[in-house]
Amino acid sequence: MSFNDLERGVGAASSNNRLAAVRAPQSPKDTQFLNLQSSLALNVFKINANVQGILKLVDQLGTSRDTGGIRKSLHDLTETTRDMIKRGTDDLKQLAVLQAGLPHQQSLLKKTSHDFQLSLAAFQNAQKLSADRQRTVVEVVKQTAGDGTAGDDTGPASPALQQTQMQIQQLSPHELAYQESLIAEREREIRNIETGILELNEIFGQLGTLVTEQGTMLDNIESNISNVERDTHEADRELVTAADYQRKAGKRAACLMIILIVVVSIVLLA
Repeated sequence: MSFNDLERGVGAASSNNRLAAVRAPQSPKDTQFLNLQSSLALNVFKINANVQGILKLVDQLGTSRDTGGIRKSLHDLTETTRDMIKRGTDDLKQLAVLQAGLPHQQSLLKKTSHDFQLSLAAFQNAQKLSADRQRTVVEVVKQTAGDGTAGDDTGPASPALQQTQMQIQQLSPHELAYQESLIAEREREIRNIETGILELNEIFGQLGTLVTEQGTMLDNIESNISNVERDTHEADRELVTAADYQRKAGKRAACLMIILIVVVSIVLLA
């Protein structure tokens, strides 16, 4: 391609045409694959947004803003995100099945799978942070409710948790009983988070198996394509060899015919 072609935009036009050809669905199966991939990509975006929301709510645990509404919002957002991940896992499995018959969509599947797994990892880290914060708050409340002071074996507390300790020490017996009731609520939430982390670990295992199986399947498809190409080349070579042999055989037959005619002519003239 010359510089003049670039100035006229020929290169850009051809690149756009190739890009449009790649993006354009070539079959109903392509359309189904791309629609499902778009839905999963949107799901990944929502999961990432939810993770940011979870982290903001976790930051409020153990502070003066730690209310029943905050804890409910955190619980509901966590459960919603967990359901989204389960649906996303099913969609990714279906996407891999569809892609098995669409080798040209391999790179898009890999990118989508990679983005989804990054979202899972971010959600898992947010869950671990939430559980750790809940455990710390429970420990402080238990120690303060037990003897009126926080124990020294918890290590240096953050300013937010120090503020919580001061607030709890000023509670009335009735308010202290309410805080003790929150301990059971927080411990239930911790167990729920731990169960969710185990479920995420299982999903990671399923995705690892899926990627391995899909990679093997793609390798087999590529191997079959290579075998077909190799067999085609060998068949072409055999056809060329046969054509050469037939051409040489025809020349030998013509020579023999000429020699036979010459011999017959000599005999007749003699």
